[in-house]
Amino acid sequence: MLFIIISISAAILAGSGVGGGSIFILLITAFNLLDYKTTMGYNLIMFVVVGITATINNIKSKKFDKKIFFKIIFLCLIGSYIGVHFAKIVDEQNLKKYFYIFMLIIGTYEIISSLISFKRGKI
Repeated sequence: MLFIIISISAAILAGSGVGGGSIFILLITAFNLLDYKTTMGYNLIMFVVVGITATINNIKSKKFDKKIFFKIIFLCLIGSYIGVHFAKIVDEQNLKKYFYIFMLIIGTYEIISSLISFKRGKI
């Protein structure tokens, strides 16, 4: 049941552009529902489904630039290829550690930038 709640919540956040995949990985691994590499695989499946749905929605609402799309696809292919091979050579515990450190850095940055924006009256 917890897996279902986390999956649906993460998909809603991802569909909203908030980064639900990161939350999915954090919660699934924090509650030890799946091992880290398996969780990454399911996160990628979620990413594809959310991406296709969002792309269809953006095309329908005329918020779609084909030039940018093809640039992003090319860069994503390169990044995905590198990421898959990186995940194969790094053991699961280190990969998990790198992800958590990355999330800590991004979270800290987001908090600080939000506080600065709030102080400047932009929020």
